[in-house]
Amino acid sequence: MIWTVPGTAAFGFLILFEYRKCRSTEKIKMRNNPWFLVGTVLLLTAFAGMAVTLTASPGLQRTGGITVLGTGLILYILVLTGGPKKEGYVRDDASSGTVSRRGIYGKIRHPGVWCFLICSLGFGTIYPDGMGSALWLALMNLLYTWIQDRWFFPVYLQGYEKYKEEVPYLFPKRKKDR
Repeated sequence: MIWTVPGTAAFGFLILFEYRKCRSTEKIKMRNNPWFLVGTVLLLTAFAGMAVTLTASPGLQRTGGITVLGTGLILYILVLTGGPKKEGYVRDDASSGTVSRRGIYGKIRHPGVWCFLICSLGFGTIYPDGMGSALWLALMNLLYTWIQDRWFFPVYLQGYEKYKEEVPYLFPKRKKDR
């Protein structure tokens, strides 16, 4: 599907955003590092393009898909913004980076991967012909977070190496493992 290409390219801009944050020795304001916005808009454009060109599923399946997609979006917004205190992921500069252990971030690293997967499954339920593309973009998001976790966050988030040792990636520890 043609819309998968700009969706995949969006992650290149998100990686460029992270790279710029790591290379910064001074505060980079969003206007000087617009790549997160560019990547996000491109990703949303890809999903919108698929939505316009694909045939939606009938009735109850569409309603279920909309419910799943909406739930994923709400969870994603809450995870990225950090809830009411707004101490989430998207920040203007690298120098303000400290690891948050508040809420879900104390249980797993990169909880947004699950939110993106839920959104992708909801989208694929609404547009069954787009399920493969949606899951591909979810896989790209997983790769993006792995790159963040391995190369970018240790550079600009203070205490991230210790956080990695204590908080598991994607799957919470079972009670007997703690």
